[in-house]
Amino acid sequence: MTVAIVTPVFEDQQSFAELCQRLAEIGRAASIRFHIIAVDDGSLGAPPRIEALREAGVSGEILRLARNVGHQMAIAIGLAHAHALPNLTACIVMDSDGEDTPESIPRLLAAVQGGAVDVATAQRAKRSETLTFQTFYAVYKRLFKVLTGQRLRFGNFMALTPRALERMSGMHETSTHVAAAVVKARLRRADVPTDRGRRYAGQSRMNFPSLVLHGMRAVMVFADLVLTRMALALVAMAAIVVLVVIAALAAKLLGATTPGWVTLVTGFALTLFVQTGLFTMITLIVSSLGRVDTPPRVRERALEYVAEIERTDASAAIGFTGAGVRRPAE
Repeated sequence: MTVAIVTPVFEDQQSFAELCQRLAEIGRAASIRFHIIAVDDGSLGAPPRIEALREAGVSGEILRLARNVGHQMAIAIGLAHAHALPNLTACIVMDSDGEDTPESIPRLLAAVQGGAVDVATAQRAKRSETLTFQTFYAVYKRLFKVLTGQRLRFGNFMALTPRALERMSGMHETSTHVAAAVVKARLRRADVPTDRGRRYAGQSRMNFPSLVLHGMRAVMVFADLVLTRMALALVAMAAIVVLVVIAALAAKLLGATTPGWVTLVTGFALTLFVQTGLFTMITLIVSSLGRVDTPPRVRERALEYVAEIERTDASAAIGFTGAGVRRPAE
């Protein structure tokens, strides 16, 4: 069994070295041949080292990006590269800091075997975040459900079959939000309970504004659904405004209102209606700015960020020498 591991790394050299050691141990214990694809997201101070792969004795390569492109885009680049590798049984997407535990990989792989499931996602059975984070996360999940009509209960830690890898690497939504793209792709999914691990070293660079932006990007993937729901809400609000205005005029004719009350009520209702309509129009304009690429072009554009590839000797031994950066045709 040959499994690609796609992991983005940004200024986390020590954690990456520890991850390589643990993957080597899991691979030997479970008879899994791992090929690690580390996407160096423009690190300057503590980039991942190819020696970490060699010392662990695992096959792998490091994609050095020309600049920092962000966590989700880095994963999309790794998936585009993994798509070109031969003879893969599955592809694992995970973070390199230790919070996605290598010990959970065999269970994720077991879930996608048999052909009934395209992707196995890690669903947190036990969380270690603060109460404040859990509260905001609970509010976000409900807001996401209201805006999109979808549920998003998992993150980036997942196992993909070759068929799912082909689809995910060809979707432009993957670079926006990987987990939301899985839902958008309508892949057959199995949720596997896993515990969140502890960081191997250092501190997380994910702060509250970053989490808010990450959540907003998930909503952006479903812009069409959000617009549809907003349009329906606008129609419902228009009906309510009409009813409010009719009720206010009827109350005035019956002499049940004070002077100026009808003007105040109808003015407030109409203002609310206009603001909602303008917000819907702005959202429509912004969402239409995105260009949907064909799958081959999506992969080629993603790989253009790769400035250099470093490989271990073990990569050549198992037939990965032919994989590399696929440039678009001139």
